[in-house]
Amino acid sequence: MEQLMEFFLKKGLRPFQLDTLMEELEQKLTHSELTTLLFLDYYGELSMSELAQQLGAPLSTLTSMIHRLQKRKLIQREKDLKDRRIYLVKLTADGEGVTQTAKKKINHLFDRVQMALTPQELQQFMSLAVKVAKAIQNESDQPQRNKETKLRNIPIED
Repeated sequence: MEQLMEFFLKKGLRPFQLDTLMEELEQKLTHSELTTLLFLDYYGELSMSELAQQLGAPLSTLTSMIHRLQKRKLIQREKDLKDRRIYLVKLTADGEGVTQTAKKKINHLFDRVQMALTPQELQQFMSLAVKVAKAIQNESDQPQRNKETKLRNIPIED
C-alpha cells in the first residue's frame, strides 16, 4: 500500500480526482452536491431521510446542501401528498442536464479504462474494484479479527 501511495505522490497522479474532464463540473458543484444529483438521477424521487441514508450524511448536513441546490434550481423539494411531514426531493430539468453531462464524462472515463485493458484484465479489475470498494465502505461489516466478544453480567437490583 505504501508503494501505491508513493506512486501517486511521486508521479503526480491524482487518485481522488480521476480526470480533468470533471474539473468543469467540480468548479460549479461540490463533490457531495454532484453525488446527490447522481443519486437523484438514479433513484428518481427520494425523501430527505432516504437521501441522507444513501449519502451516509446527517439530515442536518443534507438540508443545507439541498437548500443550495434548490436555490440553483437543480432540484425541487415538495411535501409528500400521502404524508405532509415528509419532503420529497427530485431533479429539475436543469438538474437532469447536469447529471447527463456528468454521466457522459464518467462514461468517457470508463471507455478509456475499457480500451486500456484486455477483456480478461477488465473482468479482473472490476472484481478487484468491487472488493476494494466493499472493504472501504463496509468496515463495520468486516469480521473482527483477533477480538473476542466478552459478555458481562450486570446485576439488576430488585
